[in-house]
Amino acid sequence: MIPELPATMSAEILLKENAELRMRVACLEERCRELEEKVGKNSQNSSKPPSSDGYQKPCKNSNSPDHSDDLSADKGTDPSDEKPNPKSLRQSSGNKAGGKKGHQGTCLKQVDIPDYIEYLPVKECNKCQASLLDSEPVKYIERQVFEPGRPGEFEVTAHRAEVKICTCGCRNQAEFPEGVTAAAQYGSATQAMAVYLNQYHFLPFKRVSEYFNTLYKMSVSAGTVANFVARTYENLASTEEVIRDALRESSVAGADETGMRAEGSLHWLHVMRDEQWTLYYLSEKRGREAMDTMGILLTFAGVLVHDHWKSYFAYAATHVLCNAHHLRELLGVVDRDSNQLALRLMKLLRLSWHYCKGLRP
Repeated sequence: MIPELPATMSAEILLKENAELRMRVACLEERCRELEEKVGKNSQNSSKPPSSDGYQKPCKNSNSPDHSDDLSADKGTDPSDEKPNPKSLRQSSGNKAGGKKGHQGTCLKQVDIPDYIEYLPVKECNKCQASLLDSEPVKYIERQVFEPGRPGEFEVTAHRAEVKICTCGCRNQAEFPEGVTAAAQYGSATQAMAVYLNQYHFLPFKRVSEYFNTLYKMSVSAGTVANFVARTYENLASTEEVIRDALRESSVAGADETGMRAEGSLHWLHVMRDEQWTLYYLSEKRGREAMDTMGILLTFAGVLVHDHWKSYFAYAATHVLCNAHHLRELLGVVDRDSNQLALRLMKLLRLSWHYCKGLRP
């Protein structure tokens, strides 16, 4: 039998334990507040980068607190898991977006003295095919092309097309080079450089504009850069189809998808590639709907290397799972449990990769 303690001693012990428990609860509450504050921070209310916000979609109804609990309950989601709406510290001016009434717009204008002049002659009549080599042009139509020159300068090439009147009365004008369509325009080198800086080096439109202004004194606006990118996208449609056809016939191809923010919402960038070709496809969907629309896997019959994502297994390809993902999973087991078998499997996978690489021609 356990001996009974005196009543006074029992009270003292209980009071001491109660004080210790209260102190412990206070410490835990403080720790809980610290963790909640840490979890609640994001790029909108702290100095954390936007990349740390994750893939959660913004709370579209966070401005209406009366109904936020009901909405989250209907969806079966925790409101704390949702990404907060973007918050701006700027105050609204009340003005409409865009240029205001009476605003003086600007456009690229011709220069009086171009650096180079190319004359485009009229050799014969378009109607009766009579020679017009000896005829004097009645006027010239000029179109100028602006391109980067030496640092701090830009170069202008003037294309001057002859206009001649034949004895039969037909008015004939020389043809301009392909792509020269405006009285003053930026050339192909400018457009290619702008698209390259924006799409490959990920410079924003405004910074690309600043690049041309700083290095070549060219006033290429951010809107013009956006037009260059849109035009290039349209021109590459046929090239994209060639890549798609080549990947359909590939014997071994890898597929993957990654989340990214586009136009304020979560999108998925799908990629499929082999040793020669790579195709990117952006979609709001991650699964099979997007993969079908991408237009390759439905008829792909080769070896498909991927990351275990269940949607890939719906296709009639020979499936091979990516060892890079296996290494990540095994590393997680090692970090959590210090599992030596998982560590040995990691070494085996790495050794196998180096061995196979050495056998390649």
